[in-house]
Amino acid sequence: MKLLVVLAAVTALSAGSAIPVVPGDNSHYVEGESRYIWMPDGEGIPHLVDLHEPAREDFIQARNGANNAYWLFTRQNRNNHQVLINGNINSVRNSNYNANRPLKVIVHGWNSNGNSAINPQVTSAFLDTQDCNVIVVDWRGVANGAYTSAVRGVPGVGQFLGNFLVWLINNAGGNWNNVHLVGFSLGAHIVGNAGRTAGRRPSRITGLDPAGPQWGGNSNALNRNDGQYVETIHTDGGLLGIFDRIADSDFYPNGGRNPQPDSPNTADLGASPIDPMDTEHTPSILEFDLSRMKCVKASGKDEVYVEILQVEGLKVVKPLDNLFNKVLSETITPDTWKNAIVSTPLLKNYRPINLLSQIYKLFARVEQAGFQTDYSTTDPLLTVKELMERCMLAAVTAISAGSAIPVIPGDNSHYVEGESRYIWMPDGEGIPHLVDLHEPAQEDIIQGRNGANNAYWLFTRQNRNNHQVLINGNINSVRNSNYNANRPLKVIVHGWNSNGNSAINPQVTSAFLDTQDCNVIVVDWRGVANGAYTSAVRGVPGVGQFLGNFLVWLINNAGGNWNNVHLVGFSLGAHIVGNAGRTAGRRPSRITGLDPAGPQWGGNSNALNRNDGQYVETIHTDGGLLGIFDRIADSDFYPNGGRNPQPGATLRMGNGIVNKRGSGIFALTTGRSFPF
Repeated sequence: MKLLVVLAAVTALSAGSAIPVVPGDNSHYVEGESRYIWMPDGEGIPHLVDLHEPAREDFIQARNGANNAYWLFTRQNRNNHQVLINGNINSVRNSNYNANRPLKVIVHGWNSNGNSAINPQVTSAFLDTQDCNVIVVDWRGVANGAYTSAVRGVPGVGQFLGNFLVWLINNAGGNWNNVHLVGFSLGAHIVGNAGRTAGRRPSRITGLDPAGPQWGGNSNALNRNDGQYVETIHTDGGLLGIFDRIADSDFYPNGGRNPQPDSPNTADLGASPIDPMDTEHTPSILEFDLSRMKCVKASGKDEVYVEILQVEGLKVVKPLDNLFNKVLSETITPDTWKNAIVSTPLLKNYRPINLLSQIYKLFARVEQAGFQTDYSTTDPLLTVKELMERCMLAAVTAISAGSAIPVIPGDNSHYVEGESRYIWMPDGEGIPHLVDLHEPAQEDIIQGRNGANNAYWLFTRQNRNNHQVLINGNINSVRNSNYNANRPLKVIVHGWNSNGNSAINPQVTSAFLDTQDCNVIVVDWRGVANGAYTSAVRGVPGVGQFLGNFLVWLINNAGGNWNNVHLVGFSLGAHIVGNAGRTAGRRPSRITGLDPAGPQWGGNSNALNRNDGQYVETIHTDGGLLGIFDRIADSDFYPNGGRNPQPGATLRMGNGIVNKRGSGIFALTTGRSFPF
């Protein structure tokens, strides 16, 4: 008799309408299904929310956006706000508002007010780094009602805010290109509505964890058309926050789900049962819907039926019993796996690793839901874990045949991390080169072209286009240059098959000098970088150590402040700056790895890691292919899922621009690291 595991799963999940009793525990919650969810207020205290509670129209009408309060903070009044009143020009003229300064607007979330923690934190972050106007919007009149009523009130609050900004700039002055709106949770949707009301003129809108419950498919939700540039930072996706891509750029720090590591200011309201490293947030062709899953245990017969709903709703793939029977009951060979795929309708066009990845996710969800999915074979009953091990072994066995040389330049669809021998890699100009990862490293090149050959090129605002060469141990080379110990120091390191003139260097150099009066040192390590990839990998630690020693010498002899030192490395250069930071005693205040190289770096002790500087961050844009996908830093950012291809030619992050060329991201933010 067949046991339908899905029946038990759906029964358990439908019990999500029962009232959860443990404050803050949302392990029961299923997006779009559950009635109750714990939500934190502005101080992180959890409150139980009934998502079926009717919105109170009288409440919404009486406490609409006309009650918004606008609190102005500047460097002249950091701790005491000045109230700006819509339509009252004297309230602005008598304040510290300055039309020549940038304007930042901060909007809190549900059950909060202008004094809630996020507002002073973000206000201080802005004022610490920029002389600007900061307006905190207090909309407690609506925010402190029932969640369902607050959701209904969001559009009105946003529209009143948008109209206030139009009035302010029209009457008191300002520049829409310097207007930045920031909203948290429900506040993210408010700033979206404000941007829409203002004719999409704000230059930048940032949504911090845009609220999720009741916002799926909601036309009033924040979206990419609400301003000149819209970005979102997802940190509690699929639970309290939206997980879908909704903006020009969607960032998923540490997978974009709760809990986030080392986040003392974030209430832990129960993590989603899905692996937080699963950042493939855009559903694939075989994404599984737990409510439609059927796992069958038959007496005396091996069969598993899995009903897989394709995202587009076009077809349903079933059954997979041929596939599972062969994988589980026969001697595993590449032909076994291929025959299993061929004999299963509609699966012929899927690469084995992609299919197995989806099957793995499916069974992982079953296990995490609390069910032991046993599978009857000639062996004793298999647990989910054992089933997964056999399935993954089948995939690896089949794919290991992928050592054939790929013939299409730049096409890495064959590549399996840790298995494939060949991969296409771009040089500094984006031209693909075929790399043999089994090629022995050339020790003579590594020894003869080590970090002693590093060249250090200095750029400043006094010499933006012509570098000055700094020589390690030669103090006159520094004294005769434009190096200024009182300025911040930025160091840029290119990747494989590149040099100091490769595109990333002038792009990032210009970005830094456009926004800050600083010293920029470009490290040219072409002597090692332009060898075979395997040799360059082996040479990375030495190049980094020489760079670290140079920085120690420079600061000790020519002056400087480690708290103003920022190292930036791309691909192999990311691992170089990691080694440099280690050599310098982890004193650099900030290290940024742009797509740290992946091939041959898994488990490599010389790879960039969170202990290499005071603060280490990575931006993953080609994870699992040319770049590392694992979390390795204090903060790991996964723009648009962290994988290649990345949409569009450019991506703005923080206070600067990230340019994409070839298969990687090259230029990055030049302001504070996170979140602005």
